[in-house]
Amino acid sequence: MPLPDTNVNSPWTQTCISQADCILLVGLAEGSPAIGEYERFLLGMKTTARKELVLLHADRFSPPGLTRSWLRNRVWINGGHHHVQMAFRTSSVPVHPQTRKFGSALKQRVQVLQAEIQKYTSRKVRQTPLYSAETPFKGDFHRIARRLCGKSVGLVLGGGGARGISQVGIIRAIEEAGIPIDIVGGTSIGSFIGALYARDADVVPMYGRAKKFAGRMASMWRFALDLTYPSASYTTGHEFNRGIFKTFGNTQIEDFWLEFYCNTTNISKSRSEIHTSGYAWRYVRASMSLAGLLPPLCDEGSMLLDGGYVDNLTVSHMKSLGADVIFAVDVGSLDDDTPQTFGDSLSGFWAFANRWNPFSSFPNPPTLAEIQARLAYVSSVDALERAKTTPGCLYMRPPIDDYGTLDFGKFDEIYQVGYKFGQEYLAEMRDKGVLPLVDETEEKKALRRTMAPRRASI
Repeated sequence: MPLPDTNVNSPWTQTCISQADCILLVGLAEGSPAIGEYERFLLGMKTTARKELVLLHADRFSPPGLTRSWLRNRVWINGGHHHVQMAFRTSSVPVHPQTRKFGSALKQRVQVLQAEIQKYTSRKVRQTPLYSAETPFKGDFHRIARRLCGKSVGLVLGGGGARGISQVGIIRAIEEAGIPIDIVGGTSIGSFIGALYARDADVVPMYGRAKKFAGRMASMWRFALDLTYPSASYTTGHEFNRGIFKTFGNTQIEDFWLEFYCNTTNISKSRSEIHTSGYAWRYVRASMSLAGLLPPLCDEGSMLLDGGYVDNLTVSHMKSLGADVIFAVDVGSLDDDTPQTFGDSLSGFWAFANRWNPFSSFPNPPTLAEIQARLAYVSSVDALERAKTTPGCLYMRPPIDDYGTLDFGKFDEIYQVGYKFGQEYLAEMRDKGVLPLVDETEEKKALRRTMAPRRASI
């Protein structure tokens, strides 16, 4: 249903609002975030339609804090927000949206936005493959259209320390294959890589920032200078915090070009937390906080640790956001399942001697730290198995088992492993016909006919 261009309180406007199931509130990002007359009328209608905010930018960049200024007084936005690049500025943008010039420019942009979204459902587009380097589905308009049509593509990145560098290569392969990414979710190192990509939706700046951060992490001098008395952790976390802040600065998650979330483990309230707003560096750091190595991050009185302790691959949450297809990249370490035969009791002296005896035929019993680590990831392993069987989930695990959690010095090598794996995996999925098409199958068409007619969007 088209956006009403009549008077604010006209019967046609009321009909559009009452019949809509999704309402897009469109605004020029550089203009005033003041609530407009249509919004005030919308609130008076008390509609239950989903409301989403669309911010139009002249450049592909959202200054830190800009999005927060728009969302601060719009608590009724319950469907998220979208950043869209649209060339419209020929002169300075007026500050006051009440002017005729500003209103005319905004109406023109809304009409273009509506036309671009309608192209998504055209017959010509629906008959082309969704995943192809030739299809124009990486634009911001198509991202909104996929969201409205329930065809969003999600990317879930798991934790695994330096092994997560391979995710940079996989994302590059996904971009080169012409596959759009609409929503990004990450855990631990996956939250860092995912936030880098969601910030600009471009693999080039992501690669540079990730490599610079890996160089800092590979410096043993920085680690040694940050050591402290191991009361809560072996390091103070200062150098780690500094590296994360240098990467993201004061950017907030709301300012990311793509929708993003990361998860942490709240050890104060014994539950998992999902973060979609706030300063990016803080929650990315919290999601990467391994117990013992880094102190928990304090957030409103709670202590946050690595999200991988509860769920290292958040496919279930990505599915709840409405993603139709989910690329899940698992880079977690594999547990040693060697059968143990040390008996009903165990001497620590014997275990120590056995570990250093090259001629011993007995497998090494796990250390106290290894036992604690395995206990911490019990629930995460169970969540991983469920994620693999989630409908629409394409599970990816690159061959990175030979690399350790702290092998950040091998950035180029691990990156190439991920890039090569991503190319081969996507080519194999395309050959098998696993990558879906936009065009509806006869079964889906029949199912749609049996469903009640959906209400329109404005």
